[in-house]
Amino acid sequence: MANNIQTLAYEAPVLRVHGTLEAMTHGATDGWALDASFPVDTPKGDLTFS
Repeated sequence: MANNIQTLAYEAPVLRVHGTLEAMTHGATDGWALDASFPVDTPKGDLTFS
């Protein structure tokens, strides 16, 4: 029985810099609704904290 297993050479991972955090998040906004602790699309103005 022939051993037909082909192995690939190891290729080390490469870190690619895509820019600064400031540049990548420049267009981010705070938004008007929450989606984690409250029902989806709950406007921030409708929140009450006691």
